[in-house]
Amino acid sequence: MMSGRFGRSPEVCFLLGLPRSGTTLLAHLLQLHPDIVAPPEPWLMLALEAIGKVDRRHPAGSSLIEAATSEFLGRIDRTIVSRAFADAAYDQYLAKAGKRIIIDKTPRYWTALEFVESVYPESPHILLMRNPYAIAASLKSTWGHPTAGRKRAAGERIQSR
Repeated sequence: MMSGRFGRSPEVCFLLGLPRSGTTLLAHLLQLHPDIVAPPEPWLMLALEAIGKVDRRHPAGSSLIEAATSEFLGRIDRTIVSRAFADAAYDQYLAKAGKRIIIDKTPRYWTALEFVESVYPESPHILLMRNPYAIAASLKSTWGHPTAGRKRAAGERIQSR
């Protein structure tokens, strides 16, 4: 796929990890390099992977939209179309930033990793791993998420599954 600015695809690196695993810190550190830009989570690949999937309350009718896009995209190579769109978006972002490499830090790409890898098979992936207990502690201290070991309030019951 050709990019208009450099005559080739933009250089994209994917930064993955669970929330609170250090992806934001690493993105900020990598961005200190003069050739690298690391925008806030763009979720671009998730949006491309979800083309044609809309909320059931959409006024045009979700089943009609899903059937039409499925029919249309079923006749073409969706990977090529997704790559062309992503290349154009990343390339324009890089041009505005005056940088050469973009770090797409969207930790939730793990939900569509097969799609991301099919669209950008040559792009490096950085996967951050952190002790799950440290992630739980960070979630609790940052956002007040309850942990499994918290005390129940009076009258609160545990639901069995």
